[in-house]
Amino acid sequence: MRFRTVLSLATFFAFCFTVAVWSQALPANGSTALAEGGVPSESVSGKISSIGDASFSVDVVKNQNINTVQFLIDGSTRVEGKLAVGAQATVVYRSEDGRNVATHVVVQTATTHNSY
Repeated sequence: MRFRTVLSLATFFAFCFTVAVWSQALPANGSTALAEGGVPSESVSGKISSIGDASFSVDVVKNQNINTVQFLIDGSTRVEGKLAVGAQATVVYRSEDGRNVATHVVVQTATTHNSY
């Protein structure tokens, strides 16, 4: 009798754990994540086409079309690398009042390879 009780309790707890893990909501879009404030964020990658005082633009290639996306920089924007026209960048951003506010920017520096 004890063996059945222990086995039943272990099965019950395993079932509860499985239900708890599977009940987590998954994002509808693979590129959508939650930012620090619980605001959905997206990311794009492309070539930096212009840089302003508190903004920059990235040319994003999608379906062989080039779309220029403008991003604002605020006090909480984290930038890894140096923003430079022509550099490749990956931008995580949130939409706020119809504007794209960059939350994290990773700039890949262009490296030249010399063959001897």
